Amino acid sequence: MSPDAAVPRLPAPCGRVGPLWVVTRGSGRPLVLLHGNGEDHHVFDRMVPLLNPGRTLVGVDSRGHGRSARGDGPLRIATMADAVARVLDLLGLAGVDVLGFSDGGNVALELAVRHPGAVGRLVVVGANLHPAGLTARTLAEVRLRHAVRSAAARVVPALAAGVERLALMAHDPCLEATDLLGVRARTLVVVGERDVVRPAHTRLIVDAIPDARLAVVPGAGHMLPVREPRRLSALVTDFLAAAGGR
Repeated sequence: MSPDAAVPRLPAPCGRVGPLWVVTRGSGRPLVLLHGNGEDHHVFDRMVPLLNPGRTLVGVDSRGHGRSARGDGPLRIATMADAVARVLDLLGLAGVDVLGFSDGGNVALELAVRHPGAVGRLVVVGANLHPAGLTARTLAEVRLRHAVRSAAARVVPALAAGVERLALMAHDPCLEATDLLGVRARTLVVVGERDVVRPAHTRLIVDAIPDARLAVVPGAGHMLPVREPRRLSALVTDFLAAAGGR
């Protein structure tokens, strides 16, 4: 990792910026990477060599994940987006390109809704607006795990952090399609053909965001950055090139 002039306020190739841990690599126009639930920026490791040429990749560990502290107040997708907005402001980044995967895609959508000036071009992968956007089987499994671990955490308090992260899938995010109508960022919505997000829900997101595009990765499941890094990187690169600068 190396610091770059494209992110001039970053004091080191990796370190804490405001409330969150940030890692950078490369040079050129920044692309902010937001990971999913229970992960950190390393979920994009297989994509880094493919996305890196001509770009500064800015990997961010979300609140309560990786090397970022939980912070004060409720841990919600919306407050996680506010923390990312704070980091972008400290880095002097506005109208920046953002790639969010899974819960990171949900954070990215909240970022575009709550802080529209922060995002210029947006790629969300396997995102949902609310828990009902997941397939019935996935949501039932998530809520069962949350209930079981919540009970266990009352006996073993050390489990509480994991329970809180699970709640982000069981009961969050809390967006409606109408919230997306004001999103100004040029947007690509990506899902696997066998994703845990319902196809109708993905279509709802695409239809709600003005001029959003949809890409479905044939034969793929949810974990596209890990299992389909080449196909996902090609989609991201082609979209950003076609969308042009903002």
